[in-house]
Amino acid sequence: MNTPRRTLLALSSLLALSALAPLAQAEETVIRVSGIPDENPTELARKYKPLVDQLQKHLGVKVVYVPVIDYGAAVSALGAGKIDFAWLGGFTFVQAKVMSGARPVVMRDIDREFHSVFIASSTSGITKPEEMRGKSFAFGSKSSTSGHLFPRHFLETTWRIDPEKDFAGAPVYSGAHDATVKMVESGKVQAGAVNIEVWKRMEAKQQFDPAKVRAIWTTPAFVDYVWAARKDLPAETVKKFADAFLTLDMNDPAEKAVLDLQGAKKFVPAKVEDFAIIEQVGRSTGLLK
Repeated sequence: MNTPRRTLLALSSLLALSALAPLAQAEETVIRVSGIPDENPTELARKYKPLVDQLQKHLGVKVVYVPVIDYGAAVSALGAGKIDFAWLGGFTFVQAKVMSGARPVVMRDIDREFHSVFIASSTSGITKPEEMRGKSFAFGSKSSTSGHLFPRHFLETTWRIDPEKDFAGAPVYSGAHDATVKMVESGKVQAGAVNIEVWKRMEAKQQFDPAKVRAIWTTPAFVDYVWAARKDLPAETVKKFADAFLTLDMNDPAEKAVLDLQGAKKFVPAKVEDFAIIEQVGRSTGLLK
């Protein structure tokens, strides 16, 4: 090929690349968020819509909520880079940290001292935790902090109840906190353990019959939910995401609506060491290998 023709082809390539450059620059950056499905899909959609809108406003990029089918899928998606940030329970965060190096970002003020509630059907005869022995029982998801890990821990350490031996058959796993309430209300099981915030919300909205199911014991406090980032996200992206939560203002009606739906007055920074006790309990119960 002669030099003039080679030069002409090179110029043509440069022109083609410069024509494509504005399109490449115009491509929209997308932040993908998800969370453990600890409640029914309708409730999750109600809680995430205003949050996604607020994040888009603060970050200046498109934010997409990516639903997942179960707790394990949220952990796997974060590790595989299919999502950038995930709302995880304390135990699923520890799993994500151990499996793929996930980093904690922010948590609600209430998550530093969270609780589970043990509930029982009114026909079970159960009025206190020790009376659950010999009865049928439901946890939430197997990977739930407030629906399984800590309820199991308190059953074993406080009440000396072995869930695998001391109930009427193996415990049932409902998959979600509101599902556990409904199982106990219907009589499918005689007792169960649920996230205290879900219990209080369902109680306030009269989403169960108080004549059929009641709370019998509230656990001591433990650390729970957190927004976590996948390992390889740029530090600046993580900081902007954190700031979107840390700057939420209860005096701003739109931001107050977001906080109310999240069950918080504010968000606070989260650190890896906040979850050391969860990793310890996870290993002591055999749920974390």
